[in-house]
Amino acid sequence: MDVNLRSDCFRTGRQNRNMKRRVAIIGTGWVGSSVAISTLHSGVVDELLLHDVREAVAEGEAMDLAHGASFYPPAVVRTATIEEMVDADVVVIAAGRGGRPGESRLDLLRENAALIGDIGKRLTGARGTILVVSNPVDVLTKRMAEVSGLPAARVVGTGTMLDTARLKQVIGHLVHVDPHSIHAHVGGEHGDSEVVL
Repeated sequence: MDVNLRSDCFRTGRQNRNMKRRVAIIGTGWVGSSVAISTLHSGVVDELLLHDVREAVAEGEAMDLAHGASFYPPAVVRTATIEEMVDADVVVIAAGRGGRPGESRLDLLRENAALIGDIGKRLTGARGTILVVSNPVDVLTKRMAEVSGLPAARVVGTGTMLDTARLKQVIGHLVHVDPHSIHAHVGGEHGDSEVVL
């Protein structure tokens, strides 16, 4: 084994350096696009796949991200069908309608649950991890696990991660401490019933 291969295996955790690290994102709105650029900047992906029901939006986002290639580690960015995403290491679900003013996350349930049900059926047999970001995230994560038939350990939701980050930032700002030094968490369901710990 040559030195370059060993260092590549150490860096990526892969035995075969020809294997591509693939991340797929379904939904290229505000959240999906933010996940896409963060993923590219982190350098953890060789190929980034994008899908949106609005095909022209996904294509435009893929082109914009690909054109910024000189600002992040090398990666291929392209659109893909949901069926092409079953071989990805991670599939991020950022699809669905966002909330309207005065609407609770649970009010989104009927519409977004139908969408997640359709996506989940198409991801049956996915080999990677499914990360659900769409709201209401906790209920949709359970729905995705049920519909896709994947083990629950491979279908995870962001839960109260964003709420925890917001809490730490606000507390840090108020007490003039770096948010990394704040040890607080938000637990429960991401929404109206969450609690600060």
